[in-house]
Order: sequence, then C-alpha cells, then structure tokens
Amino acid sequence: MANKRKFLRHIHYFRGFAIINVMIVHIWNGPTGEGAAYTHAADMIRLLQQVFFHDSTIYFIFVSGFLVEYLSATKNPLGYYGKKIANVIVPYLIMSTLWFLWESSKIPQSTEDLPSLAGTYLSMLTYGKAQIQYWYIPFIAVVFLLSPLILRIPDPAFNRITLAASILPLLGTRTGTEISAFQFIYLLPVYLQGIYAARNHDRVIDLAKKHQPLLAFLALACTIALMYLHGNSISFGPTSLSESIHYIHKSSIMFIVLPFLASLEQKSIKALDLFARYSFAIFFTHITVSMYLVWKILPPETIYSLPLISASSYTLIMGSILYLFIKIFATLFCCIAAKKSTRLHIPIPHRSITIEQDRHGHELSGSF
Repeated sequence: MANKRKFLRHIHYFRGFAIINVMIVHIWNGPTGEGAAYTHAADMIRLLQQVFFHDSTIYFIFVSGFLVEYLSATKNPLGYYGKKIANVIVPYLIMSTLWFLWESSKIPQSTEDLPSLAGTYLSMLTYGKAQIQYWYIPFIAVVFLLSPLILRIPDPAFNRITLAASILPLLGTRTGTEISAFQFIYLLPVYLQGIYAARNHDRVIDLAKKHQPLLAFLALACTIALMYLHGNSISFGPTSLSESIHYIHKSSIMFIVLPFLASLEQKSIKALDLFARYSFAIFFTHITVSMYLVWKILPPETIYSLPLISASSYTLIMGSILYLFIKIFATLFCCIAAKKSTRLHIPIPHRSITIEQDRHGHELSGSF
C-alpha cells in the first residue's frame, strides 16, 4: 500500500472553486433581445465574465501541479501514466468521439468524404476541438507526460527554474484555446508553481497570509486595468498586455482564496466538496448540459421575457445570474445522477484507502 498523505481539504475545495470559475467563463451568456436594456446588460455581463473569469485555467493547472507532487508520481511512473490514460485520455477520447459522431450525423456523408472526415476527427482529437474547453486535455497530457521527469529535478535547481519561469507568463503569450509553444510558455510555469507549493505548503500559505493586503491591492489594480483594456487589448506579436495582467490578477486571487480556504480546513462545505468531487465530469459535460438540456427545457427567452426580469438592464443581469446558477447546478446534478446510475448497474469493488483518497473516500488525484 502506498504511504498515506494528509488530506488537504482546502486544496480539495480549491479544485471546486476552480471548476466553478471555468464553468462561468463558458456558460454565462448575456440576454438576447431588442432595446438598450438588453444591449447594456449583455455588454456588462461580457465585461464581468472576461475580467473575473477569463484565464481560470490558471487555477486548474496550479492544482494539477500541486497534486502531481503531493501524490508522488515519481514513485511509480508506470502506474502514474496508467491512471492518467484511464482517468483522462480514455474519457476524452470517448466524449470527443461521441461529439464528433453527433455533429457528423447532421450532415449527409458519402464514402468519398471518409478521408476528409478521418482527417477532421484526428485533428479534433489532437488539438481538442470537440468543445471549447477540450483543448486543455491534449495540452495537459503533454505536461503529464513530462511530469515524472520534472519531479526528478533536484530541489535547488527546481526552485531556481520555477522562479525564473514564473516571469514568463508576464509576456502574455496565451493563445486562447490554441495549443502552441506560446501556450506552454504561459501556463507551464503555473504548473511548476503548483509543484513548488506542494513541496513547501506551509511556507507558501504563511507567505500568502502575510501578504494579503498586497495581494488585495494587486487584484484590485488588475481589475481596474482589465476593465479599462476590455475590448482594447494592446498586443505586440504573440504578447498581450491583457493576458499579462490576467496572470497577475488570477495569481493574486488564487493566493487570497487559498489561505481563506485553509482557514476552513476543519469545516465541511458540502457544495464545494461536491463540485470538487465531480470536477472532472463537470469539465467534460457543462457545455453539453447547458446547450442540450437546460436550453431545451428552459430556453433563455423564457427567462428573459418575464416582466420582472426584462424590466431593466439591472434585472436582466440578475436574470442572467439566476440562469447561470440553474445551468451550473443542473450540470452538477446530471453528473451526480450519472454516477449513481452507473453504481446501480456496475459492482464497485472494495478498495483500501491510499494517498489518493481521504478518510471519506474522496478522490484526491486531480485530472486537470
């Protein structure tokens, strides 16, 4: 049996915080309708969405780095790779294939189209094009592939590399949902920071607590700057000033939230626990549930046409937040229901608790 590690509830909760942020940037949409109130509400929602939730990937990749170190991937590299294939790659292949078949079925095809379809399918898998969020899986798969090698770097050298690499995201080279060398330059340093934080957990949390006023100032200053730059980003070749500021913004928020969650280590927060436990399933399904379930059962126009909600731009924004909550919790409910349904039909063998579970059996090994 692998050595047990202390269950860090605040890291578990932070994973829940991360998936909620990712969901919001993808499924918080402004109201569609005629009139100044609708236009103003849609513009305001877009501003809030982009300023506060764009680049929430930073939270995910930090947690990934933290957990890969905390769960000691170097002790059994083959087992590590096997779990990543089973828990990340296989679900990705299944979901992407189902989505491809669904989209392809909408267009009449002939045998002459098969080579083109095969090329489209392979490109979709390689670059994560099935849904907007799927790019992250091919990206993180490369990072996971390198992780056992990264973790073997001696601490002194690793610390110097991480410190130097942490400057690179300030170049603002994020390329949206496109997988590129610039994307790795922007996000890989955050993964290294996660590893460093796992190795120096208490020190990192203490430093974050000590510098809360500075972090709050940075978060506020970046918020103002991002609002000013919204729709007017300054770019120089592959670099973007907005992406540079987002890196500081999200990092500041992250190190404000982590000590706060650490202060709740002994408290049970059921909602965050559920979002953390189902974060992997939520990642894959939140857009599908929003587009093909919620939108069908409760179309946006049904919400936004209600007199109480359509009264002003303010009430339209409140209505969009209500609709967002419905989509978020509908996704969580679907994931819980799917898991319970699977357990009813597939016997689950008893497993001893290892470093990847806490005393309640909650999975600790992140997939993002």
